Amino acid sequence: MTPRYDRRTFLSAGGAAMLGSLSGCVGSFQGDSGEPVRFGAMLPLSGSLEQVGTHGKRAVEQAVEDINQAGGILGRPVELTAVDTEGSVEVAAEGYQSLVDAGVVGFVGGLVSDVSLALAPKTAKDSIMEISPASTNPRLSDAGRADGRKYFGRTVPSDSLQATAMAKILDSPQYVDAETVSILTVTGAFGSDLGTALQESLDAEVVTQVSYDPEAGDFSGVLDEVFADEPDAVGFVSVPGQEKGILEAYGNTDYDAPWVFSAGMFSGDLPAYYEGFYSASLSSVRTDGYFDLTQRLSDIAPLAPYAANAYDALFLMAAAAEYAGEVSGPAIADAVQTISSGTGHTVSVGEFDRVRTLVDAGRELNYQGASSGVDLTESLEPLSSYLVERVTDGEVTQVELLQRRFFESGGSQ
Repeated sequence: MTPRYDRRTFLSAGGAAMLGSLSGCVGSFQGDSGEPVRFGAMLPLSGSLEQVGTHGKRAVEQAVEDINQAGGILGRPVELTAVDTEGSVEVAAEGYQSLVDAGVVGFVGGLVSDVSLALAPKTAKDSIMEISPASTNPRLSDAGRADGRKYFGRTVPSDSLQATAMAKILDSPQYVDAETVSILTVTGAFGSDLGTALQESLDAEVVTQVSYDPEAGDFSGVLDEVFADEPDAVGFVSVPGQEKGILEAYGNTDYDAPWVFSAGMFSGDLPAYYEGFYSASLSSVRTDGYFDLTQRLSDIAPLAPYAANAYDALFLMAAAAEYAGEVSGPAIADAVQTISSGTGHTVSVGEFDRVRTLVDAGRELNYQGASSGVDLTESLEPLSSYLVERVTDGEVTQVELLQRRFFESGGSQ
């Protein structure tokens, strides 16, 4: 369990002694020397996820700009080092070491779950805070723990919620009402683990579970396997940018069944064969912070998925350090839930000056972000609402909002 502190704890003599003992930790800074506070961003800036990664990088850079315009963290400027992970675990591991060598106290990333799962044990060992804007693997709820702290957090909910929402769509008589389902997943930990969680959540019979390589040149064999038992529906797990090839291949076949997508894949011009398809998507109810961020990044609007989450990740770490009165990975890990748990005085996008004012006055903080309210649990992840969406007459329609209490009840109405 991650310790939770209020501002008085951090400023007490005991709290100061606790944080003062962290001077030897990798990525920590001590004193008021004016030395820059160094953060990193580990995102795919090339390859199939380039747009998602580059929009995320721009959002993180905007957070750094907003913080520095407000005077920095504890009066110290923030510097950002960006690493292109290419969506690869191996490339990310090399890039992570460069961040360690640069002395970062925390970083935004990884984007894909495989990268985050590989890095979380390293960040915990090195006492560096990691907050992912997009990694949703259920195993990450317990990842990155060391010495009573959790060094991995995320600004997106666990896939355990998404699996529950997808299962509702597939099972419910008001939606697909499937008796048999094939599950199709993108290769990697994200796809396999969400696919497994979906299978465990379904009442319908899963007749096959198949994975596909998004870089493959031919998908006919995979699709033949998916439809071999003539399923009533397909549960499809992928990520934005890696779904197009296999869906285009499906559109050129005679197979016909409703698909239920994982989050984030209803965008742009929708092909005619999407008609009747569903998605379990994170609630698209936009916060005031989202519109503020969109204005700040108007040159790249509309923002790619997870860009708002990336902004929130950097801002949360900075606000946690300001609140703790100490710039170090352990201090951020200890404070980040406290400043985002849903209580205290509200701060939002671009309001780091308000963060400092409230902290100086001894007040509690409640960060309300660009992506959501970002009310973090003890696992340092939000319980967010999901939307049931359906393509009707070529347009995405919002059918039902599954709120937090739906998931707290285990998916029962």
